[in-house]
Amino acid sequence: MKIKFYSFIIFFMSFHAAVAGINNLNIISRTGWRYLDHDLEKTGLPSSSSFDVDYLKTNFSGTLNPTVKYLVTMDLLESSGNKDVTDGTSSFIYEAYMTKSFSQGTTVAFGKKAVINGGREYDYVEYDLYSTSYFYQSAPENQVGITITQEFGDQSVAFQLFNGNKDKDAGANPIRNSQSKMGYSLSWNGNFLGGIIKPILGYSIVPEASGFTYFDGQRHNKGDDEFAAVGVQLITPHNVVIELDYDQFVAKQAGTNRENLMTTSMVGQLRFTGENFFPFVKIISDKKKIDSTKMTERMAFDVGFEYQESKEDAFRYHVVYSGESLNDLSRSPNVKSNPQSIFIGLKFDAAVLK
Repeated sequence: MKIKFYSFIIFFMSFHAAVAGINNLNIISRTGWRYLDHDLEKTGLPSSSSFDVDYLKTNFSGTLNPTVKYLVTMDLLESSGNKDVTDGTSSFIYEAYMTKSFSQGTTVAFGKKAVINGGREYDYVEYDLYSTSYFYQSAPENQVGITITQEFGDQSVAFQLFNGNKDKDAGANPIRNSQSKMGYSLSWNGNFLGGIIKPILGYSIVPEASGFTYFDGQRHNKGDDEFAAVGVQLITPHNVVIELDYDQFVAKQAGTNRENLMTTSMVGQLRFTGENFFPFVKIISDKKKIDSTKMTERMAFDVGFEYQESKEDAFRYHVVYSGESLNDLSRSPNVKSNPQSIFIGLKFDAAVLK
């Protein structure tokens, strides 16, 4: 049934694109072989290897008129029956929004899209991600809302208002959710020296309900999640790109006794952007604490390369070695482990219709 539903959606979009002639339909996927060494002696978790599909999406975009564009991205690994606990949309719909452009560089987008958090790592568009920071892993799901962007030459500022937490209705219909608070984001994307220096700032407040599940735990009380990030991209001679981030995430009153849970991440990446060959090194430093008590310290890295035969080629190949040093301070005595992994695979990004 799930496959039939996906097939119908793809057929419908393909037919519409073929008739309209001004739309694009892309299929995007990353797959490959992954080996994971969890450091059995320290963690008790055995090593594993498998062939995985990291993501499989269809991207449908187009122009209704010179000032109105739309984008719909479907996550084919999600079930159409699963619904987002906040906005009620199907998890199958990864993003879906329309953008209206006005004079003087103003654009307004409405629909389901990514929450603006700032930072280079979170706002990557050119690169794939392998190891990610705790800040990135704590980022909220895409939400329904409105985004207003104002351009000033090569720079821009954006304001975003979106659905926040939902409180369960304790009345006759316990499944129905009611809006409690809205979330909001502010960001600035800078551009200096003709694109050589590109700073980015972001600040977001995301209200969450009690019981909300993070990637590594659960919120015990209702409260706001606060995201603040500052990053910069430097394009040096010889096609070398340097990117740096300093990010902080605070889950306010999330602990059992209403403690604040804080995550601080620093991320750096050095990347060579050649014609076909793209080697890179990425380093991550993470720290987690509850109020002033340290819980986890982590150093992680990626060393790898990507290869694409030509810019028009739908296939791009990658080999990445990742490692980390993890210090779990919440246990007595502290547990230090050194997991590592190898990724070998490919990314497929092709326009089925355009």
